[in-house]
Amino acid sequence: MMRIAITTVVGALAVVGSAGATIEAGGQRPALAVTDTRPFEVRGSGFEPNERVQVLLTLNGGQRWRSTVATSAGVFRVEFRVSMGACSRFTMQAIGSKGSRARVLALRKHLDCDSPS
Repeated sequence: MMRIAITTVVGALAVVGSAGATIEAGGQRPALAVTDTRPFEVRGSGFEPNERVQVLLTLNGGQRWRSTVATSAGVFRVEFRVSMGACSRFTMQAIGSKGSRARVLALRKHLDCDSPS
């Protein structure tokens, strides 16, 4: 029986930012979080106010880009219409026009998936 690990993934995503990211004016490091999986929805926080942001989702070897602008509070939300299998691996990164960056690497949707060789 597969155990869904969305809570684990969301918790991990909320705290992962680029190692080289600077802490923005609001005192928060840029970060990404998955807020839903159908559709696949991503929330960014800690970005510069009104910063243009490019978000890249790499899933099963394919890449999809979304563009958005952070609010005056430095947050944004983007949606990707993608199908994720039970053991899909994905990476995400967000790159802001004012230098903010956040990324998430190689996470799995379920805990019971085989480890990569």
